[in-house]
Amino acid sequence: MKRVCFSLVFILFTIVSFAQESKNPGWVWAVSGNGLSQTSYLFGTCHGDGHNFTREEVFGITGLEGAVSNVKTVLFEMEMNPNKLDPADIKAARESNDKLMKWIKNPGPKYMMPEGAYYKPLFDSIAHFKEVDKYLTRKMKDMEYWKKTPGYWFSVISVVMFVSTRRVTTVETIMYEETVRRGYETGGLEKVNDIDGSLDTLFKTHSFLEKLSLKEQADTLYRAIKMIENGEMKRFLGEFAKAYLSNDTCKMYNFIKEEELLHKDSTAQAMTQNILLRKRNMAWLPAIKENMASQPTMIAVGCRHLLGSDGLIAILRKEGYMVEPVKNDLK
Repeated sequence: MKRVCFSLVFILFTIVSFAQESKNPGWVWAVSGNGLSQTSYLFGTCHGDGHNFTREEVFGITGLEGAVSNVKTVLFEMEMNPNKLDPADIKAARESNDKLMKWIKNPGPKYMMPEGAYYKPLFDSIAHFKEVDKYLTRKMKDMEYWKKTPGYWFSVISVVMFVSTRRVTTVETIMYEETVRRGYETGGLEKVNDIDGSLDTLFKTHSFLEKLSLKEQADTLYRAIKMIENGEMKRFLGEFAKAYLSNDTCKMYNFIKEEELLHKDSTAQAMTQNILLRKRNMAWLPAIKENMASQPTMIAVGCRHLLGSDGLIAILRKEGYMVEPVKNDLK
């Protein structure tokens, strides 16, 4: 069950393994060759994960200032300029989120406790039960939480944590403010409701819960709540931000490798890798190639999308581009 517990961290924040490149290449990569007349750049961002980034921190990343000065447009995962968003797309995203909220209020029979089943016997001790009882009644404010399965509450808490860690100043926020200041064009590689407009994707990675017994679900829920309440989650996120700001991909790789090994065969991990990374990277490829061919472009996407066999670095190299880390600040 420890493996399942550690999966929580990676499911909540979509943290997946990085391929290790030599000599700490950092988060800024130059893309050239394959017919490009000017160099474009990949920049691995960080969505926040609970940390409020500052401009000084972000532009302290090796090579970023020079790279930004050498482009004319910046592509984010989604369009950051609210004036460029399609009203119909925004409406679809709201409807998707409304659907999720309705599910939370009325999840359906699959997530309801079987008749005659109760929470207290599911836990290894009365103390564990009391901790869960206290959290669900006081923090989740549901006096009848026991009507729904522990697996349901694990998913709901995951969503709450996911949303709360995004209520910070992200690297993307800093980058967008910089593009506005410099008068650059911005763009998005996907629509608002493709991924982040709906948290439904997060639930798809939780399908492993359906294979667990109620007792196993209860143990997973207890461990997740314990991580939140004792500050382990906050400490983890703090260390994650430090690893990112160290501009050291190898350190980041080593930081998560031990936890990754604990759940390397996890269905949740495989689905996260496929849904949130592989499919999106391939879907982005045509727009990335088109923009780089027309003008020097910075592709600013989550650092998790850059590295690994399914990352943008590997994908672009297979397409014939030269993709090399920017080791020094550009002039």
